[in-house]
Amino acid sequence: LRLSVRRRFSVVNVSANYQLQHGFGDSGGTVAQPTNSYDPRADLGRIPIPLHNVNSTANVRLPIGLFLTGSVRTNSGRYYTVTTGLDDNRDTNVTDRPPGVPPASERGPRYLNFDFNISKAFFFRRTSGSATSGTNLNVFANMTNAFNRVHYGTPSGVMTSPNFGQSTSAQDPREIEIGVRFQF
Repeated sequence: LRLSVRRRFSVVNVSANYQLQHGFGDSGGTVAQPTNSYDPRADLGRIPIPLHNVNSTANVRLPIGLFLTGSVRTNSGRYYTVTTGLDDNRDTNVTDRPPGVPPASERGPRYLNFDFNISKAFFFRRTSGSATSGTNLNVFANMTNAFNRVHYGTPSGVMTSPNFGQSTSAQDPREIEIGVRFQF
């Protein structure tokens, strides 16, 4: 299910998208071979994607020709599979799940991110009939992960791991990029 909204005000453009993804299949497992050849339904589970996704953007035209863009992205966390870390059924794979635990049954950490961009264009020659296009020098500053939130990776689902249930990775911290771009 996807819902999108776009609205234009006098100096602000706002858009928002919501996506609900709910899928089942055998792609949630961690092995290509079935865990039980006599019961292929045992490998059916959630597809390891976030259930809820929201993306929104606001573009604002400020005085003196400055443009400010802000975006927010959030999701409910990716699903992952818990495994024992042992070869419980003696099929030479150490990716067996505990009894009664379906694939992709656990949800990882939620995600929330804010990005901002501010820019100013100095025009040398404008395109006929347009106030915002033509040959120009664009000065900008981009800030990704503006509030420097820690975005943890998917936790370890291996029960025999000392990191079981813990995230051992994270996405990039705040980044600020300042630049000049010549556009023609």
